[in-house]
Amino acid sequence: MTKTSIIIIATLGISVAVARAQVIVEDPVSIAQDAANQIVDLAKYVEMVENQVQQIETMTQELQQVTAYVKAFGDPSQIQNVTGANELVSGLQQTSIGQVLSSLQQAASGVESLSYNGNGLYQSISDTSLSGIQVPRVTDNYKPFGVLENTTSNYESVQGDVAQQRQALKSQIADTVNQLQAATTDAETQKLQGLLTAQSAQLAALGDDETNAATQAVVQDIANRNDQQKQQEAQDEEVAADRQDALTKFGTMMVPNTNSNLRFGAGQ
Repeated sequence: MTKTSIIIIATLGISVAVARAQVIVEDPVSIAQDAANQIVDLAKYVEMVENQVQQIETMTQELQQVTAYVKAFGDPSQIQNVTGANELVSGLQQTSIGQVLSSLQQAASGVESLSYNGNGLYQSISDTSLSGIQVPRVTDNYKPFGVLENTTSNYESVQGDVAQQRQALKSQIADTVNQLQAATTDAETQKLQGLLTAQSAQLAALGDDETNAATQAVVQDIANRNDQQKQQEAQDEEVAADRQDALTKFGTMMVPNTNSNLRFGAGQ
């Protein structure tokens, strides 16, 4: 309803009131004053209605803007389940792949090392014989080799697990990229980008696990070589000490005893 319509209706109402007032009341001045006051009040009421209509229109525009914003950017609180997030969290909560070097060292066995053939690549070591008699090996001497074989087996196991998890993560990353391409809101895009970043970091971490397993084998090999050189140094020192002792004894035997009665060239 427009302002003009409201004023016309109000004027008609006032005219009816004036007509009735003329019949009932004979004071025309009072009737005119009342009519004027009603017109003023009506004008104020019309102005108030117009202000309310403007406020309603303003609120409607703001609501439309909010609706358009939510439609364009989305509501992050409504996106609670992102495909691939649960799988990523489950993978991060798993324990580290493979065993630590200290555990591999404690599990080393000289007996197993003697029978180790590297899946048929090597020949296992049997007992030796002395004059046809079987002489068992000193199994403790083969523990360092057993540790290195354990680290090698651990690396192979880690490499297999990493290959499977890497393939699974690649598939999850592909799914996330497809979801990004189909995303319709900024909120959905932001969450999917965060998931993609985390998946890429997890993929890199798998490579670190594989490198760590390989490093364990290298470190153990260095330790074995160091111990071998140390044992060789100890043997060389023992041999040198034995030689020095033998030379000392030989020199003592070659010094003549002047207190003896035996003389070169003497009689019987």
